[in-house]
Amino acid sequence: MPGFYGADIGQLRVLAKTMSAHSTKINSMSSELTQLLASAKWEGRDASSFRAAWNSDHRPLLRSIAANLQRQAKDLAKNAEEQEKASSRSSGSPSSSDAGDSNPPGDPGPINPDMPDVPVPGDVRDDPDAGDPEDIRQGAIGDCWLLAGLGSVAQTLKAQGKLDEFLAEHLKPVGDPPTHWTVTLYEDGKPVEVTVEAKSTDGGVRGADGQPNWMSIYERAAAEHRGGSYDDIDGGFSSEAMELMTGKSADKDGQLDLDSIEDKLENGQAVSVGTETTRDEDFDWFWEKDEVNAKDIVPDHAYVVVDVKTNDDGEKVVVLANPWGPDGGSLADDPDHKAGHLELTEKEYKDNFDSVYSVDTK
Repeated sequence: MPGFYGADIGQLRVLAKTMSAHSTKINSMSSELTQLLASAKWEGRDASSFRAAWNSDHRPLLRSIAANLQRQAKDLAKNAEEQEKASSRSSGSPSSSDAGDSNPPGDPGPINPDMPDVPVPGDVRDDPDAGDPEDIRQGAIGDCWLLAGLGSVAQTLKAQGKLDEFLAEHLKPVGDPPTHWTVTLYEDGKPVEVTVEAKSTDGGVRGADGQPNWMSIYERAAAEHRGGSYDDIDGGFSSEAMELMTGKSADKDGQLDLDSIEDKLENGQAVSVGTETTRDEDFDWFWEKDEVNAKDIVPDHAYVVVDVKTNDDGEKVVVLANPWGPDGGSLADDPDHKAGHLELTEKEYKDNFDSVYSVDTK
């Protein structure tokens, strides 16, 4: 258009939102394919070669594309905001930015706009129980993958006497008392600093006392990092959470036996497991898994592996913690109570779980 300079602010924002959405879809697709490949009953040289190529070449490429899309989306949103400010100055009219940004950087915004965010006061690193699998209380966000991954890493670091040091290095307060926290996350093994407000969304993760803690800050930082909304962490795999927290490559295995899981724990690895995925009626050709067999286990869900031990009957069992908390709960459309704490024999475990995620914390 002759004489037109600048940009259509509305179109920029629509494009930014679309790019962000496609970034999330690519990440989800990458994780989904990785999970299916890991759990496929395929052994041998060709299988190992294919999986190695996927994990070393193809998956990192997809994640790089998704990250670039997300960065471009943020650049577009920033350009739209700058254009709005410039237009406002030239016209002399107030802009929405002058009145206060409804979703400033570091603020993913509440899940429910009618429920304000909850302050997270003081030094969140001082809570001795935060991160303990028995202390985690997942809220209304579908981020069991994140909480199980964070909880398994925290549990392992604590057992090694390294959790306090880790938090001191990865959680930096801004202000005294802190008004923000700078969280060091990792993308493809490289550190990324994400600064978020010292707040937690209503319906976010809490401790056993009902209060937000450092996991609430990590949850907020993950939401900001993955797209700027709590919706962006609704769904994923624990291996992603482990890599996000530690910067180390996480293993994604199919259904392992309890001896193998025990070996991982003894070697200083953080371990979480995933239940069978509920069949998708629209894609029966794609999903070849049945639902879980036990009524007290949540389908399509991640659990922290607490221990592998021998019970009083002389059977080896795996001890699992549900991110919902020790009291468990029920799904909205399922009246059966889901356990918060599980001790399963090899058969019970294999009847309900099909994925193992682990990362070295040494």
